[in-house]
Parts: sequence; C-alpha cells; structure tokens
Amino acid sequence: MTARICAVPHCGSPAASDYSPHCRRHKSTLRRHGAPDQSGVTKTELAPYLARIGARIAKNPDNETWPLLEAAWANIVTEAEATASRRIGNRYARNAANEIVGIAQDVAPGTVVATVLAMVLMWHDRPLRFRTDDALRVQIARRVRALSGRHVGLRYDHRTGQQIRVYREMTPKAAALLGRQLMLAFGATGLHLAALDERDRKAATETKQRLATAISNLQ
Repeated sequence: MTARICAVPHCGSPAASDYSPHCRRHKSTLRRHGAPDQSGVTKTELAPYLARIGARIAKNPDNETWPLLEAAWANIVTEAEATASRRIGNRYARNAANEIVGIAQDVAPGTVVATVLAMVLMWHDRPLRFRTDDALRVQIARRVRALSGRHVGLRYDHRTGQQIRVYREMTPKAAALLGRQLMLAFGATGLHLAALDERDRKAATETKQRLATAISNLQ
C-alpha cells in the first residue's frame, strides 16, 4: 500500500497510487468538477443569478446585445459542427465539439447565453465558490450541458427492479475546452452586467440613505 496521503487539506486518506496526489474520492472529484475540492453548481443555486439576467434583459428588451450574443453562440456551433465532422485532429476538441452540437440541437440559444451569463455573475459575486479557474470553466460547461438531456440515460437495477438514471460524464479536457470557449465568448459581457447590478444596488442604497436623512430632518 502507498504511504502517500491525499493532498487535499484535512482529508487524510491514502493517495490513490504512488503517482497520484489525491485519494480516490478527490481524484474522482477533480475529474468531474475541475478541482479536487470543488462541488457542483446546482440548478437551484444558479436560479437567483438567472433571474437577474432575465430582469436585465426585460429592462433592455430591444438592446442589440442579446441577438449579438446569440449570434456568437451560433458561430461557436458552426465551428463545432466543422470540428465534429473531421476524422482527424484533437480528440478532446472533437469531444467538446460534439457536446456543443448536441446542446445546440436541444436548447434555445438564449437559454445557453443566459446560463453562461448567470454563471459569470455567480463567479463575480462569490469568487470563493470556485476553487480554481479550471473549476470555473468546468462548472460553466456542466451547467450548460445539463440544459440538454442527452447525457442522461436509464439503467435497469436488478436489485430494486426499477429503472435508474445514469449520467454520462464529459472528459475533463473536453469540459475545460467547452468552458473556455463559453467564457471567452460571454465572460466580458457577464462581468459588465455584474458591474451594472453593482451600480443599481449602490444607487438604491444612496436613495434609501437620502430618504432616511430627509426624514430625520423633518420638523
């Protein structure tokens, strides 16, 4: 047995091998989530940030930003279709391209864009939620991929006699590539929307303070 201990603080479990810095559990988490101590972002957790994106769109319904972002996603899809059709080339790039093509077939462009923008808002507001930049990119890829049901299947469980859901995971490199593409395409816009939210919150706070001051000066 190996004498190495998992590199994750406070874990203490034996490393998976003499060549691995992590135990089996944290090694699996690293592959799945982008960092050994990263937990997955849930749909419920992302919901408030999606609501903020929806509110910003509703406030600016005719702004050209939204169709331009959807066009950027369309360009990503077009490039992915070309990459996926090649028989030679980087297999991780092809894997990421196939994921993009599948997502595009199942999910409306606006939904994809809003999901990425919401993830960027979360990252801006809660940077410690993402352990590393790689973890951020992988979580973006996972949340966008979850919009499509293509990675979900059913398997018969002989013990219970029931069908159970099984999930086909992306390879870590394909997830990182997909997340990087999405962040490059929409990250700057997401950060700008975060700045607008901060501006609005600051204005609302100043208005409340002015009202409180005015009330205190009433005679």
